[in-house]
Amino acid sequence: MTEKVANSIKFLMLQYERLKKKQKDGNLSKSELETLNSLKDFLGKK
Repeated sequence: MTEKVANSIKFLMLQYERLKKKQKDGNLSKSELETLNSLKDFLGKK
């Protein structure tokens, strides 16, 4: 079970990084922005 949790967290971090890069490039859709904000809240990022 620990491996599943680690994989889930890794996936969320990868999605966060992907969306941050996309935001920096200016190609972020409204739904992706909402997802990014949710990930920021969940992961405790500012």
